[in-house]
Amino acid sequence: MPPADTFEYDVFISYRHLEPDRSWVRRELVPRLDEAGLRVCIDVRSFRLGHPIVTEMGRAIEESRYTVAVLTPAFTQSGFTEFETVLAEHLGLEERRNRFLIIRRGEPEERLSMRARLQLDMTDDTKFDANVSRLIEALRQPPADWH
Repeated sequence: MPPADTFEYDVFISYRHLEPDRSWVRRELVPRLDEAGLRVCIDVRSFRLGHPIVTEMGRAIEESRYTVAVLTPAFTQSGFTEFETVLAEHLGLEERRNRFLIIRRGEPEERLSMRARLQLDMTDDTKFDANVSRLIEALRQPPADWH
């Protein structure tokens, strides 16, 4: 696991590959993070061709300072996004640091560990600029230690 200042990526985006989630992440969120100079890990451009998907998920989480889950109703129905969430939460427990953040889009049914976290509510697109600025600021900070 890389030291805090040598991560390959600033953020790994975990999202569902169904519409409208896919378009919102790829056309709205990721371009804004890129414009801010953040190193974004997203499967369609960062996962290595020919490698097993689950090992690429693990690599993305370990090599990123943060994992951001884009939580939607579709997100909670996917085994792949569940796997990414479990890995990111487990890594946080191992390191005793908060490296997992949640963006809320819609009203998904969540398990307790997701409900227990303060989430960035991005359900109102008219507040996108303010919310993405808050996210960018958080992603520029080192992960907080658990006390």
